[in-house]
Amino acid sequence: MVGIMANQTLLLSKFIEGRGLSERYEYEELESFSKGIRLHYYQKESIKNALAFLRFWYKKDSYDSRKSLLEHYQNYDKNLKKQDIARASFWMATGSGKTIIMIKLMDLMLTLMKEEQLPKKPIMLLVPNDKILSQFKENIKRYHKKLEYRELKEYESVKNSLFSEPCIYLARSDLLDSKENVGKDKKAKRLDYENYKNNEGWYILLDEAHRGENANSKRKGYFHELARGEVSEDDFAKGFVLNFSATFEDEIDFLSCAYNYNLAEFNKDGYGKNIAVLNESLDYKNEDNEEDRKRTILESFIIFNAMKKARKKLLSLNVNFTYHNPLIIAVSNKVNTQDAGIRLYFKTILSILQNKVAIQKVALNLYEKLKGQELYFKADKLSEELLEFVKNVNNEELRKNIFYAHENANLECYMVKGNDKEIAFCSKNSNKPFMLLNIANVKEWQKEFLQTLSVETIKDVSKGFFDEINSENSSINIMLGSKVFSEGWDSNRVNLISFINIGSINAKKYVLQTIGRGVRIEPFLNKRKRLSVLKEEMDFKEACLKYAPALETLFIMASDNKAISSIIEGLNVVMRTKPLQGFKKTKILSPLPVPKYKNKASLHQQYKISAKEAEDLREFMQDYDEDVLIVKQCLYEGFKYSTFEEIKKFNEGEKSQIQKSGGNEDKFDAKRTLKIINASLNAKLKEFDKFEDLKDEIKHYKEMQANFSEEEVRKINEMIKSVMRAKSEAELEKEVEEGKISFKEALKQAKLDEVQFKENYTISAKLKEHYYKPLVIYHKDDGKSEINFAITHKSEREFLQDLEKNLQNEAFLKGYKWCFSKLVEKKDEIYIPYFDEREQKERKFYPDFIFWLKKGKSFKILFIDPKGLSYEENAKFKINAFEELFSQILTYNNEKIEVILRYYNKNAQSDFKLKKYTKSSVKELFEEIV
Repeated sequence: MVGIMANQTLLLSKFIEGRGLSERYEYEELESFSKGIRLHYYQKESIKNALAFLRFWYKKDSYDSRKSLLEHYQNYDKNLKKQDIARASFWMATGSGKTIIMIKLMDLMLTLMKEEQLPKKPIMLLVPNDKILSQFKENIKRYHKKLEYRELKEYESVKNSLFSEPCIYLARSDLLDSKENVGKDKKAKRLDYENYKNNEGWYILLDEAHRGENANSKRKGYFHELARGEVSEDDFAKGFVLNFSATFEDEIDFLSCAYNYNLAEFNKDGYGKNIAVLNESLDYKNEDNEEDRKRTILESFIIFNAMKKARKKLLSLNVNFTYHNPLIIAVSNKVNTQDAGIRLYFKTILSILQNKVAIQKVALNLYEKLKGQELYFKADKLSEELLEFVKNVNNEELRKNIFYAHENANLECYMVKGNDKEIAFCSKNSNKPFMLLNIANVKEWQKEFLQTLSVETIKDVSKGFFDEINSENSSINIMLGSKVFSEGWDSNRVNLISFINIGSINAKKYVLQTIGRGVRIEPFLNKRKRLSVLKEEMDFKEACLKYAPALETLFIMASDNKAISSIIEGLNVVMRTKPLQGFKKTKILSPLPVPKYKNKASLHQQYKISAKEAEDLREFMQDYDEDVLIVKQCLYEGFKYSTFEEIKKFNEGEKSQIQKSGGNEDKFDAKRTLKIINASLNAKLKEFDKFEDLKDEIKHYKEMQANFSEEEVRKINEMIKSVMRAKSEAELEKEVEEGKISFKEALKQAKLDEVQFKENYTISAKLKEHYYKPLVIYHKDDGKSEINFAITHKSEREFLQDLEKNLQNEAFLKGYKWCFSKLVEKKDEIYIPYFDEREQKERKFYPDFIFWLKKGKSFKILFIDPKGLSYEENAKFKINAFEELFSQILTYNNEKIEVILRYYNKNAQSDFKLKKYTKSSVKELFEEIV
């Protein structure tokens, strides 16, 4: 499973949001789909993000934009190449309506192609199996617009037609294969993917098309090869892949996530059931102890019985509810009674039917555990009403409410004539089946295993049970099966999932898909949110809110530790980081001035070119007139004729804004060089404008989040509050003198200015002059902190430790009022603009810390950057810009302000300018400026 970092780095969605791409376009009729179906907010937003990014990707001047995105990705995966990033993924929860989104999106893509706002290419929709393919076709028919589609096989007959318009082609993803695996028979289902290559590539939409494929699958490569089109290896793909899924495993799918509405987001917005994972702490299970495993199965039946009782109570309060009848699904890797888990499941059912188990004792222990049960994605507990139903259960209730048995009984089963996939089980003294086994071959199962399960008699029936499972009249309370439940069927009924013998690596691929099948609810017709969310728009009795949570919770249980670990790991991937709370601003110095900038009136008008690049440019320009070159190199937007004038002067040896810088470039890219020269000569650089009072420019501490469990985050938040409640030594001394607290208690509280957790983290409020308190510090050097915006770099930690050491000296900064803050790149809005002469573009320099020092009527603003200076050239670019911006003493509210920049680095610098700006200790740094 992909690492935690991937969950924190949904880069493409941040890229789209940061550039405001989806806000630039509005689309008519985005809300409508068909009669009775309107798109939800999140469905519309996902479509807007998809279309906005496609238009951004294919705009005429897109090369630099694509390259900038590639650079973003390569910060996380240096192996990514140009051809790897023509893609966008959409992380959409099961039940969020991906089918509707994709149909609407394809229709709008066809419209944009007709309007020439997107390049014309065929659209290929790939789905994992025939059942989902049929669902797509049915929903296309329901769509209120006429939307034509063809089978992918038909493409072979039209691909060379000069008059063919873009069209939608449908196929199963698992049928695309290489030539050697495709049957020669015309009836063969497999398709040779090479027959569907198109020079200009494809727009390919994948609906869970990665299912069953591993990260290195050749078939995944076929999808992207088809989308790529006829293109060289070192260029961007011509086509594009849009991947829609409820679960991702590949790092690139997380990085290229254009819209996230996964299970966590779906649940947070009130859709679907809450999720409770029992025995999450893995604290008591002994996998070799059959009694422990049997107790888990008994607990599932006790909880299920409590849900049945809650539903009965709920429906008696309001006749308009359409709440479901609860259902257990018991999921196994293999439904094979040689497996101990399956045998034990039947054995436990028989122990209840024959009254051979002490239910009350199990129920009381379960009641105590459930009182502290956490809910995923929601800071809440289970309802008291449900807990009471759990506590007061007895064996007779279970027999009656789950197994329809009014007295002790054995098992019998129903075989369905002509149906080789179903066996139904019932109590011998009842005619209502309570459990359905759904497998590939029931005859083999019946022959080999039925007798070993103590099933006494077999009856034949003419009609199956699975197709009626969602009917109000269905008597089935338990469905037992294998991976059939992870895809291809929809039900509101699932309230409890028991994972049996699922702990392998492969299980992680469908645990979340199965859980996704269990989150659907519908309290009222066509209303799919929890009752507490609907209370303002629907009319029902307040008492309903007591019992509804029982039906609005999905319980996840498992037979062993490996299974629980797989479930937790899967849920942690979709959990977005949880907020850390309790950070407080420091009220030491106010107001705090921050520099603001404006565009210079004059342009930059300089470009430094290497000798090799200059010679290649001179030779290239000899072959073209300006007009021809503009068309040939697609330089329509923003290219100035004055740039050509400067290039001419340079090539002819005249004085020019283009200057040789020495050095050599290995490769000359004409279009890129021309665009960079144009951008450089016409760049609008920044200059200092004024100081303003600090308002919300430092904001990162408001968004600090952790990727730990709910319980761990709760503990961290309590630690933060405890540290912030800690009193000063003077306050504690006074309270001891007044007898309010003991000396021992004062010592204990005095230590609370710093606490440690999880070995590698410290919450510290020692630096009381920091802009906010406390600071979170990560002490490992792997850069993989699970708390965003924590202090992670070794150089930053060393600087803070050095600062703390100096604060013990009473003479340090004596006479100054001061405070300082950490700055986070691209999150906070305090920076130094500079021109990167190597890349020939303006950038923003974010020093790691800013200090404000005030004495009398003078202010000093000190930027300190503790990172290493291995790239000296870039550091000098920043210093050059700084000197130009802040060379003179400035004023603010009639107070003098001096702005200072220093690098904190223990290594000696060889360059004279860098040496002047670099200090190796806090003492040396502050002694110089104060």
